Amino acid sequence: MKKIIVAGTALLICLSLQAQREGVRDEVRASWMLSSGLDCVQDWGPKAATPAPKGYEAVYIGHYGRHGSRYAYNEKAYTVILEMLSEGLKAGNLTPYGEKLLLELQPFWDHVRYRVGDLTPLGWEQHRQIARTMVQRFPSVFGKGSAVDACSSPAARSIISMSSFCTALSRLAPQTEIYAHQGLTDVQATRPNTGKNPFRYEGPAMEIPYAERSYKFFERRFPGYRQVLARLFKDPDAGLGRFTPYEAFFNLYMFVGGMNSLPEKERVDVSGFFTPEEYAILWEIDNYERFREYYPYKIPCSSIVDDLLEKADAALSAGKRGASLRFGHDHVLMALLMIMDIDGFDTVPESNDDLVYWFQTFRSPMAANLQLVLFAPRKGTAPVLAKMLLNGEEVRLGTLEPFSGPYYRWDDVRRYLRGRVAKFTYKPEAGEWKTTEVAPGLTYHHFTGLEPVTGSAQQVFVADWDMSAPGYSFRFAVTPKQVPTSSVFAQKGAVVAMNACYEPSSVVLKAEGEYYSNIPYNTVMTTGVPNWKSDVAIYTDGGRDVRIVYEGKGKTHNALRALYGASEEPNIFTTAPMLIEDHKPVGATFAGYHSDEEIQKYNYEDPVRHQGVRHPRTALAITDDGHLLMVVVDGRRPGVSEGMSARELTYFLEEHFHPVTAANMDGGGSSTLCIQGLGDPQTHVVNYPTGNQRYDHAGERGLVSFFYLVKE
Repeated sequence: MKKIIVAGTALLICLSLQAQREGVRDEVRASWMLSSGLDCVQDWGPKAATPAPKGYEAVYIGHYGRHGSRYAYNEKAYTVILEMLSEGLKAGNLTPYGEKLLLELQPFWDHVRYRVGDLTPLGWEQHRQIARTMVQRFPSVFGKGSAVDACSSPAARSIISMSSFCTALSRLAPQTEIYAHQGLTDVQATRPNTGKNPFRYEGPAMEIPYAERSYKFFERRFPGYRQVLARLFKDPDAGLGRFTPYEAFFNLYMFVGGMNSLPEKERVDVSGFFTPEEYAILWEIDNYERFREYYPYKIPCSSIVDDLLEKADAALSAGKRGASLRFGHDHVLMALLMIMDIDGFDTVPESNDDLVYWFQTFRSPMAANLQLVLFAPRKGTAPVLAKMLLNGEEVRLGTLEPFSGPYYRWDDVRRYLRGRVAKFTYKPEAGEWKTTEVAPGLTYHHFTGLEPVTGSAQQVFVADWDMSAPGYSFRFAVTPKQVPTSSVFAQKGAVVAMNACYEPSSVVLKAEGEYYSNIPYNTVMTTGVPNWKSDVAIYTDGGRDVRIVYEGKGKTHNALRALYGASEEPNIFTTAPMLIEDHKPVGATFAGYHSDEEIQKYNYEDPVRHQGVRHPRTALAITDDGHLLMVVVDGRRPGVSEGMSARELTYFLEEHFHPVTAANMDGGGSSTLCIQGLGDPQTHVVNYPTGNQRYDHAGERGLVSFFYLVKE
């Protein structure tokens, strides 16, 4: 077993060692194609697969694909050998084999010089084949109502690869809606390590773990390189001309491997160039060089992992089947394998000679692709599962424990991948939670500092009530005039009070059987924006039964108004948006995905702007174990409490409390939480409402609807 540099338990070390490809050198020596590394060409037909657990079917695929076979991306792969041979001819230094090769190279260069980097016909066909395999393997993803979103890096070979894939997919899955695009905003999902990326992630400096430079590695591992040159030149050293041995062989290796991707009639016969042993050694040298080059890409390319997670969650939340496709490059895919630690790919052995046991460039061949496939139960509420495929083969995610075989719980995958991204990017150090027991069954949690989900400074205040604890009742209050939350807290003799709903003209307010409002208008106040603020209902019996229900799902405004008007529930407060429904983060997509500039174009009351920017927030959530969480997030105080968007609040609640349901309430200047014996000595306000812009406890806003918890 090879020694590895790893901090952690013996279990982690053991699992890492299990990913060693112990026989890799023998594999490479036996296969010219594997020895070609990044220029390897594979068959993209179906691979062996483990059936999904009983009752599950595939519903979504998140994909990152390398462009297909191409001409060399750098003309040096052709011109270095051409120059060496041309100069050798002038000097009378060529062997018969060198002269023969030069005769083939001259017309070859004339043919390819304006095709450098272009996709070849084989590259086009590879993506057609991958599309066919994807549809054949996961037909349930591509039925009626499904949608595919595809984006590409700016490289022409990537754009054409995307075109090939989508063209084939449109024929294979005619009921699937396909949208393909390429632009600057796609860079974070396709080639985030480019210098032209204004959204580039930053992170701690990535120090290459090995001091040995690539050219030194070459000299040590391939001292017999002159034997190769002697096949071409009478004087091997003179044959190098102006090139160093490392530079010459780096390009010679690419020249030979690149022939795999070209049409047969265009190829130069390179069968006599290297022996299998020499070619295998050159693969190992190139493998080391690529590791050194790609290792720092883990920082910027982490944005692709975030993009995979966000789009997968969006599809699940919307109940949409389909796929998100990304087309880019080998170095990006290799970085992803390290970020995710696919099959231990991010393992760093003690010796760079042992790197090949974990890191292999041939795992990113032409048209390589990584697929995150989600599986949902056909019936019931069993957890969503996920499986990772690399080039169609099932792979594992680091040391993450699977659910069954190659299948993982989606919730586990998300947490694992978020943790991996946080490892390589600047994520603020987590702030601190402080917990205080207010009374039996009632706990106060206060978070302050840098919050890792939002990546910003936050102050969060949570009253946590165990609804099974006797002695408390949860009630609604509606006042005829606007009053601060602390006034209701005092008047009702409450132990907790919190602001509740939006303006009465947009919501249902029903307390103790009396309606105070029933969505009287079809627009939000006088702005003309269609009413969106009553999709969620908070119900209570005035005791310990509290429910959060997504009533507006699939209903028109009038149907929803009729439902609330006919309800026999004694207490109904309505709000929006739903943040978490049955553990699903539906609030993550409520406001869509827009740049800050785009958001400002929307009316303030439009949900895109209202919920898409950071504000103080109020939320109500219920956990699986029957705890009611009354949550207030402060905001509008840069560097201290930034506030959250609906998406951020959703992920915050999910990360820290894992509620089964959660709803956003009125926020901004309304966000106020009072807890008996805490906060301000007179008002018991624990957070810092923004009404007076002094960031003290005295900035409360007058309101008309409230939640409060009272002793029975």
